[in-house]
Amino acid sequence: MRKNIFVRGVLTASLFCCISLGDTACVNKIEEDAETETKESNIPISFSIKMEKTTTKVTNTAFEKGDKMGLFATTASNSIKGKRYIDNLLLEYTEGTTLVPKRAVFYPEGDVPLNFTSYHPYQADGVATGASVIPVSVYADQSDAQNRSLSDFLVAKTSGVTSNDKAVPLKYQHKLSKLAVTLTPDEKTPIDKLKKDNPRIIATGLKTSADYDLENGTFSNLGGTKDIIASGEWSIKDNKLTGKEFIIIPQTINGEGQSFVMEWNGRIYSCAIPDMAMSSSTQCPIDISTMQNNSNTLNCFAGEISDWNSIDTVRTDNMEDCNAIHISALSFSLSNVYRIYHEGIPVAEVCREYLKSGSLTSRAVTVYPIGEKEKTDLRNGTILQLADYNSPICGGGISWNTDDYGFTFTEGNTTNIDKFYIDDAHQLQLTKPANAIKVNIACHTLLDIRKGATTEYPITKIGTQYWMGKELSTTAYRDGTALTKQTNLGKDKAGYYKPDKYDIYFYNGEAIKAGELAPEGWKIPSDTDWQQLKSYIGNDASLLKAGEWQAMVSGEVVPINNNTRFNAFPVGMWFNSEHNSPHKMTAFWSWDDTNNTLSENTIYFLGESNEFVYSKALVADNKSPTGYKDYYKALSIRCIKE
Repeated sequence: MRKNIFVRGVLTASLFCCISLGDTACVNKIEEDAETETKESNIPISFSIKMEKTTTKVTNTAFEKGDKMGLFATTASNSIKGKRYIDNLLLEYTEGTTLVPKRAVFYPEGDVPLNFTSYHPYQADGVATGASVIPVSVYADQSDAQNRSLSDFLVAKTSGVTSNDKAVPLKYQHKLSKLAVTLTPDEKTPIDKLKKDNPRIIATGLKTSADYDLENGTFSNLGGTKDIIASGEWSIKDNKLTGKEFIIIPQTINGEGQSFVMEWNGRIYSCAIPDMAMSSSTQCPIDISTMQNNSNTLNCFAGEISDWNSIDTVRTDNMEDCNAIHISALSFSLSNVYRIYHEGIPVAEVCREYLKSGSLTSRAVTVYPIGEKEKTDLRNGTILQLADYNSPICGGGISWNTDDYGFTFTEGNTTNIDKFYIDDAHQLQLTKPANAIKVNIACHTLLDIRKGATTEYPITKIGTQYWMGKELSTTAYRDGTALTKQTNLGKDKAGYYKPDKYDIYFYNGEAIKAGELAPEGWKIPSDTDWQQLKSYIGNDASLLKAGEWQAMVSGEVVPINNNTRFNAFPVGMWFNSEHNSPHKMTAFWSWDDTNNTLSENTIYFLGESNEFVYSKALVADNKSPTGYKDYYKALSIRCIKE
């Protein structure tokens, strides 16, 4: 069985020699040592590869177009540590069976045999003179296809090759290991729902770098512990989810912090990776039993599979306390805010937010302590990651000024932080303290319950403000009183308007004035709230806009980036008796705190402008003395936390 697995786990390449008919080939001399001189012949070495499968080498055995390999060749009397006949020659796979060398190389004169060693992926620095080791590492984010491909390290060796017209096979072997994850749902969770939920999984505590000796095939100097994001997409097989994999450096897993961390529907779960010794070309399948409950731990079992060389079955039901908060496990897909709980009490808040000031502007991940009455302490935050800043300043403090709504920060001394801890005094620690507490991590969303129905809204932090991450979509007031679906403005009572083809809700001004529409603890933003948002982002609505926009009137559509994750999509508005201007604009209601009524102006974003545009709340009327009718438009509502 192992022999068959080994055959499937190799990649066969061929070196073909051909006889040059010209007699003007350049002949170079390469000295092996002080006593022996090896001369080149005029017989060039050409390279080709035989493709056995069409799948990627990470999954199985094929090279992909553009892949680069390095090649060493030595005479039989030498090694890579000594004189090299060919030193780190770059080969690139193009298509078919073609491998293109960076430069021409030739067999030595006579019947001098060559030993070939090839590796992938190519490294420009190669192997230092007098050495035989090459640094190897895997990418932390293997969900990226290129990172996944470059994480797979392969080596091929063949010896005793002399000048002839026969193909010389190079069989590439996977030198790293692979963990393949499957999820088994409990009887209460349909497999289709589990797939739709798309759980995010990372592996923590694993070494990601090492030195590989090309002569004796061993790894040494393991280091670079990082959180690894899995590659692949979930698919259903035998009532399980499969398809997520990790390429890892061969290493012993012994329960010292190695675990899987999974985000599922905004909650974080963990389980220890079973103890095992992973070696080159081995794959271990891991089956995780999934059950959403009050516990943050899952059962994890190791089995065997017949892709790469398999290892013996190992079973374990070890469970690990979740006392480390791993940033890579937080997808921020349901909300831009997570809350960390200890014994049911929120103690910290992790935010993906956009920091904008004269001294620091970047997408960031930050964490803030939560004090009494669940109040987030914005004066004592910590910057964990900066997506648009290369200097090692993470780990520093960030303090928001509630007077001018700006922030000051203190530079840290490290690059992006992968994880942190909470101690028993509820203080954030960047290294694991002896008194680290067990915590639960859950996505922080706005749950709006009305008439027995629950609507969940994402939350996004922008400056010191917390906004709903999408438009209000209720059909009832907060007290449960139903709103009436309307079609005409002015002629009908207060109500909501909904296009048949879109999951979009618009509300006329009469509906807002007639009752409480905002969820409890939230409100219709005031003119001051909108002005604060405008001031913080520098009147640059590109930071708020998302989706595909078209010009409202004329001109070119301006670029957008949605760096704040406000998610202002061009949903249009309701005008007269129909959905108006979708893909071109969006508009929001504003409240007048001074007069405790609707503001005279509403906020518009247009496809051809990245400025805040203000327009009257009433419907325009050229025949009216005031220029407006006595009834309101129907626009979107975006609420802000009180």
